[in-house]
Amino acid sequence: MIKAAGPLSPKQPRAYRHVDDYNNSSRKNVFQPYISPEAAQQGIREGSLYQGIIRLTKNRNDAYVIPDDLDADVYISGLTGRNRSLHGDNVVVRLLDVETVWNERQEREAQRRKERAQKKHNEKVEAAAELDDNIDSTIESLVEEEVDVEQLEEGHKPTYCGEVVSILERSPNFTFAGTITATRFANTALLDNNRPLRVAWFKPNDLRVPFLVLRNKDIPDDLLQNPDIYRNTLFSATISHWPINDPFPTGTIIREIGPLGDLLTEKEAILADNSIIRTEFSSVALRGLPDLPWCIPESEIEKRRDLRNERIFSIDPSTAKDLDDALHIKELADGFYEVGVHIADVGYFLKRGSPLDTEAYERGTSTYLVDSVIPMLPSILCEELCSLNPGVDRLAFSVIWKMDFEGKIVDTWFGKTVIRSCAKLAYEDAQCVIDGQEMSGDIVMHDSHLLRLVSGDIFMLNSLATGMRRRRFQSGSLTLNSVKLMFELDLQGRPTSVKKFESKDANHLVEEFMLCANISVAKKIASVYPQASLLRKHEPPLERRLNKFLDLTEELGLDFAGNTAGELQRSFDKIKNKDVKDVLLVLAIRCMQRAKYFSSGSADSSKYLHYALNEKMYTHFTSPIRRYADVIVHRILEAALENNSKFLARRIVQKMTFKCNSKKDAAKNAQDTNIGLYLAKYLSNYQETKGPVYTKADVIYVGKETYEVYVPLYGLEKKFHVEDLPTEQHYYDKETHKLDIFWKAGVPVTMHNEEKMYAQRRILKDDYSDDDLDVDIPIESLTLKDVDDMVENDDLLVPPVVLEENTCLQRLGMFSRITVRIQVNDERSPPIINVYPVNPFSGESVVEIN
Repeated sequence: MIKAAGPLSPKQPRAYRHVDDYNNSSRKNVFQPYISPEAAQQGIREGSLYQGIIRLTKNRNDAYVIPDDLDADVYISGLTGRNRSLHGDNVVVRLLDVETVWNERQEREAQRRKERAQKKHNEKVEAAAELDDNIDSTIESLVEEEVDVEQLEEGHKPTYCGEVVSILERSPNFTFAGTITATRFANTALLDNNRPLRVAWFKPNDLRVPFLVLRNKDIPDDLLQNPDIYRNTLFSATISHWPINDPFPTGTIIREIGPLGDLLTEKEAILADNSIIRTEFSSVALRGLPDLPWCIPESEIEKRRDLRNERIFSIDPSTAKDLDDALHIKELADGFYEVGVHIADVGYFLKRGSPLDTEAYERGTSTYLVDSVIPMLPSILCEELCSLNPGVDRLAFSVIWKMDFEGKIVDTWFGKTVIRSCAKLAYEDAQCVIDGQEMSGDIVMHDSHLLRLVSGDIFMLNSLATGMRRRRFQSGSLTLNSVKLMFELDLQGRPTSVKKFESKDANHLVEEFMLCANISVAKKIASVYPQASLLRKHEPPLERRLNKFLDLTEELGLDFAGNTAGELQRSFDKIKNKDVKDVLLVLAIRCMQRAKYFSSGSADSSKYLHYALNEKMYTHFTSPIRRYADVIVHRILEAALENNSKFLARRIVQKMTFKCNSKKDAAKNAQDTNIGLYLAKYLSNYQETKGPVYTKADVIYVGKETYEVYVPLYGLEKKFHVEDLPTEQHYYDKETHKLDIFWKAGVPVTMHNEEKMYAQRRILKDDYSDDDLDVDIPIESLTLKDVDDMVENDDLLVPPVVLEENTCLQRLGMFSRITVRIQVNDERSPPIINVYPVNPFSGESVVEIN
């Protein structure tokens, strides 16, 4: 039962005061003081306080805390409600009256909309006189005041509201990239150059982070004399403290990164913004590693199952250097198969509590960028001692199954092994076998093993994997894959081409056995340590969003069901038209939540479910070279096999999962932003050398004033506001859900010569684009009607293009295919990829990229 919010526990020590809560000035406190850690823990135990990770939305005045022991998120309103917490912090919240908080929020947002309308009017007036101004200067005054107001969800009152009363642990991602300015606002009067600056400002690239106050040595001496230099130079900074009487935290400059717009600088800024550690490992950390060449001691081999005579091989990307998994298969005398997954035994070298272990824990995961990898472990481990390279003895932690001919598990064995891989294969090699072709004769085979026998093994593994994959989806698995881009680079590291990654049967083969190993290990460790196992869960979709998505499919006449992941997958399998499926996938992904690590003792077993896999429990075991979570799982499994009744306390595992989640999210964001950077550079270069970039886009939805598109070629999503386009008028038909746009003849849509608010909206939206799924499914305007007949041919859902030359009419509906132009704004960091609809009556010459 949830206890009503009341006075904080009287057991709180009166003497406690957080270091940031001292106020030695005459200024009034902006925030409430933090409660003591003891009071926080007591409140959590009693059920009067709740613990969770705080997530800021695209509107920085809205935040949510995700507690494990409530049935819904806790809404946090405004700066004071967040109480100096930042995105990703582990916080304690106290519940407040929902009606009171929501009414205050509605009043605040109504006032902000009024202010926004006035600012928009003022900006249009200024735009007429200052078309060539830097976009950055026109939005600087808006950045701190306003973020994407049109995305607010007016009618959706939260189940719970609260306020932050304590920060248990700051997010480890605590560095930020940005620029330095003498003033927060572009329209502030020029400062007196003869008077020394008392404060300056650090303006983070990430709009969820507030401006940082700079003082003393952190203020450049020549800031007033050279403001443009600092406006166009990126720095990294961190927060030193956040006083109780200051709405802004105090920042410290870490280092200068480089000039804005430079590829190397932007890459470094992305790493700084996500707190990715890329320094060399310390000599102290490396001291305990053996020198090369190294051989496994006989005493260690005697402790392990010796598999060096088995025909074991790895299948990885052709460029991979860190080989952390390998496979083997053989037919047994009784007609069953023995199948083994062998994972690099990182734990043998990475001793718990050692300096190297501490550094690996701080890094948390390897970060895979377009042109490089920032490893979690030093290269001597990643590429030599741990990597399952062919032709050399290597230590492994193995899962070996006895399976029938359909890949059903009859028996499972876990244990430490020593292996000797006979070949390093690429996915392309395995795919050749699956396609009935011969592998390249260039593959080097070791220890007298024969390539034709390895081919036979791949064929058998694929047969089992195919059955396993088919059963997995029949039993309710779901896959909603977004576009993944791959680049070719020239000798200078610049992108010269881009294409979408395609997952083939060889990828699925490896994937099935890795999933199977992770599931098997999860069941094993949870059976031994039900209160202190590191598991990974994927919670079901956000119910309100999923229901809206299903309402939409019903309105379209599609036979969709979504009570389970399997139902949703089978519904998607019925869609044959690629454009229709692409659009629906984009909308379905917006309903989903992120998977995360958790301690088994922190939640009821009913909440262990991995929704997408439809598995009751799951973990990560198969990549200890690149994920610290897997290192922890290896240690837990080893303890379980040794019957160590007490290995790790639940509290310790919980703390580790917080760090692993934070570092994994940061690495994922860095990887995605890095891909976006290279795509921006590729498109910018394309435009310079070959002309404007035009391509097709699918309309995701249309509304009264807006419509949104998806660019399948690059996986881009963009929203357009009709009032910001060169149009005469527009009309939305709520019965047919069609939008009629009457364009101005001969006027193209471009990045700089339209109203500046259009560019501002794009920047404000794009700077927040990530996979936190804060954007709702935009189908508020739908009025559902009875559907007598389901659509039998989904091709019929794609409306024909309607253009009327005499009236300059373009009619749009959901799934319409339109032409868009893509331009890159290099004046932002990282660069913004802007997508604009092409005015079909502008007269511009359009050559589309396919």
